[in-house]
Amino acid sequence: MNKRMSTPSPTSAARPEPKGFDRRRSLRTPHVAEAWICSPTATRPEEKIEVTAINLSRHGVAFEIPAALATSQFYVMEIGVGDQRLVSEVRIISCRKAENGAYEVGAEFC
Repeated sequence: MNKRMSTPSPTSAARPEPKGFDRRRSLRTPHVAEAWICSPTATRPEEKIEVTAINLSRHGVAFEIPAALATSQFYVMEIGVGDQRLVSEVRIISCRKAENGAYEVGAEFC
């Protein structure tokens, strides 16, 4: 039996993402808000860490925090906008040191 090897077509090959590609599923809106983050197993109020939310989207949030957070970890986040509060579990997607010395963290809502 004669088997032919198939080669991937140019359309099926993986293409690199263009520079500046944004993988977000929804538009980010710059919005500074008070926010807190803590472990999902936290039981004491003093375990909450105050952070500054710097932008929000339908699927995630970016915020600044004084210390680095590991990616792929889960936390509970509370965001305050006026009298309203949003509480959601988040998964850390990225964490990088900002020019001001804080860490800029990107997280998706779960």
